[in-house]
Amino acid sequence: MNEDERKPRLQIHTGGLIILIIVILILFKVDIVSNIKSVQFQKNISYIEEQSKNIWENYILKPIKSKVVGIFIDTTNSELKKIQDNLSNNVLKTTTEKDIQNISNGNTPQ
Repeated sequence: MNEDERKPRLQIHTGGLIILIIVILILFKVDIVSNIKSVQFQKNISYIEEQSKNIWENYILKPIKSKVVGIFIDTTNSELKKIQDNLSNNVLKTTTEKDIQNISNGNTPQ
């Protein structure tokens, strides 16, 4: 279906919704400032904040951290193993008589 053929839909943007709510509150003569500064409203906001932090830490941050740490440790261990193998194969290799003869003949050691 082409975009031109679609029926128009009602779209309410967040900013427009907030302005609409404020206008409705003003029409019903609600004192917004005193309600926001009230003790009960502040308690509700702090409760929502605490719950949001708990959800963020327990259900999002901790699982991601545990998976990332596991991947990091596995990757680090495998790369360290490669470095150790290269060191033991190339740097710590003891030269043999055959290697010395190859070098003296101008051949590269194997």
